[in-house]
Amino acid sequence: MKNLIKKVALSVVVMLCLILSLSNDRIKLYAGEVLTKENVVEPKLNVTEISLVTESQFNLKVYNLTENQKVLFKSSDDSIVSVSKSGKLSALKVGEATVTVTLKDKTAKEDTVFKCNVYVGPPAISIRITLSEVTLEVGKRKTLQAILKPNTTAETAIFTSVDPDIVAVSTSGRMLAKKVGTTYIISKIANGKYDICTVNVVEATEKSTDKATEKNE
Repeated sequence: MKNLIKKVALSVVVMLCLILSLSNDRIKLYAGEVLTKENVVEPKLNVTEISLVTESQFNLKVYNLTENQKVLFKSSDDSIVSVSKSGKLSALKVGEATVTVTLKDKTAKEDTVFKCNVYVGPPAISIRITLSEVTLEVGKRKTLQAILKPNTTAETAIFTSVDPDIVAVSTSGRMLAKKVGTTYIISKIANGKYDICTVNVVEATEKSTDKATEKNE
């Protein structure tokens, strides 16, 4: 009876977390290092390489433009990735393309050219966290890995913690054990499917007690 109550309680908590994650629209349909305006000092693209899921969009931007500069965008294959005059990328079908960004300046002798390599992949249809249960000491860190299928997907899973006071986790799966207790890490993809890893946090000792249980295929 106790096990049944525990399972029901866990199901309720998981559903609440999934609803919150959906409302925050946290599922990433792209992957790549994105620069922000604050960390560049000369004209530069916000990304030079990116993976997009089919039917998703991404805004390609050039930071630190002057009044004399005009930006032109062109895709090497509009059937895979189209690009608008403002730099909005639209992933149309699986494949690879290069978006050329030409910076024209009336005061410069030559144009400045940037390139962004774009890979378009299918959305993920299933997800599995490689570990079913982890035991960590307070203060220890560990990164969880999620396997998505198909393996050609451009999608990345998002990780959340049921109780961040016990275990904090980044969206990419990097955990930090904060206090003694048990909680659950949820990894989810855009179609709503998810997987769960149980995390037990114990007091720190001189000899490490970190343990991990792998999931069966």
